[in-house]
Amino acid sequence: MNPSRLHLFAHLAAVAALAGCATPPPPDPAVEVPHCYKTNKGRVIACTSTPVPSLNADAEAKRFAPDQNALSVYVVRRNWGDGRNFVKVYPDGGPGIETLPDTMIRFKFKPGQHTIAFEFEGKRQSTTVQGRAGEVRFVRVDGTVWSWKSSYEWVAEPEAAIRERAVKARLVADVVVR
Repeated sequence: MNPSRLHLFAHLAAVAALAGCATPPPPDPAVEVPHCYKTNKGRVIACTSTPVPSLNADAEAKRFAPDQNALSVYVVRRNWGDGRNFVKVYPDGGPGIETLPDTMIRFKFKPGQHTIAFEFEGKRQSTTVQGRAGEVRFVRVDGTVWSWKSSYEWVAEPEAAIRERAVKARLVADVVVR
């Protein structure tokens, strides 16, 4: 082999080895860390202030398996026109939980009727969910953000459609409300 080819081969081998070192390791699916909402180009826009459930918990929640001892309610926030705003969701008047676009919360309630509210810019809107133990319900917060105005509202949509949105959303809280 002539020296220039040997030099080229060594150079290509070094580049390939370094490229492998430059690839970040995949995230640990068992770790709970804050969730960041990113643009479609990967730029971070906003992050939750607290850690969210792990990727393993997210995958488990997306099975939508019923809990025989609780009414499971998924609050889904996923809409093409949503922006970077934090919207707090309150189960039965309890403490607020931050959501970002493309996120969801799973609540496990006692069977019966429950009120879920969200608050944005000092305005609170609520919806009521009713069910028995072992049932799974879905509700959706719809956000539209323009440069001059942002608005959020509860949307009446078939549960199957909200469930499809939930599959693509990130679980940011898994809360037992008793």
